[in-house]
Amino acid sequence: MPVRLGVFGGSFNPFHFGHLLAASDVRQQLRLDRMLFIPAFRPPHKRGPLAPYRHRLAMTRLATAAQPGLELCPIEEGRAGPSYTADTLCELRALYRGAALYLGVGSDQYRDVASWHRPEELTGLARIVVMSRPGIERPALFPGHDPKRVLFCTVIPVGISAAAIRARLAKGRSVRYMLPVRVAEYVRRHRLYRRPMRKTTT
Repeated sequence: MPVRLGVFGGSFNPFHFGHLLAASDVRQQLRLDRMLFIPAFRPPHKRGPLAPYRHRLAMTRLATAAQPGLELCPIEEGRAGPSYTADTLCELRALYRGAALYLGVGSDQYRDVASWHRPEELTGLARIVVMSRPGIERPALFPGHDPKRVLFCTVIPVGISAAAIRARLAKGRSVRYMLPVRVAEYVRRHRLYRRPMRKTTT
């Protein structure tokens, strides 16, 4: 049987428990062998402040280090230009030949998939797993996608967002129980999100 690989990309700015819970739920429901977490080197749709890539990579590594079946995949590191999902999937297919890829995206992200780079190619590269998000209605199927290759998946509802965490940190408020302990320690040690960050990804 081919290896079944989940692909969970994002800015992870910062990495929080919502990421772990959703990815673990999808992995169990779909019986995936592994879930790859891929921090975006240059997220094309992010316009706000972004922690340097090295920090987002380190937080993802810390959060997944002791989680069986969940692992960091730094495949976008150093890539020139924006981190397009279609490009990443093409690289993964070459790296993991014969594997069945399952791309996890939030329902809010899939709702705007028409604005992505080469969106019509995505279902030819991987099965798309559209994960439910609290307060977001199930989006319509993108016309360019094969309906047999798009799975709508109800996952554990977690009302945690990276934006809310950054806002709390900027005000000096506690983020206990929102971040994995090792990630929280890393954020504190490097004084991330304590003040407005420059728009950088390196």
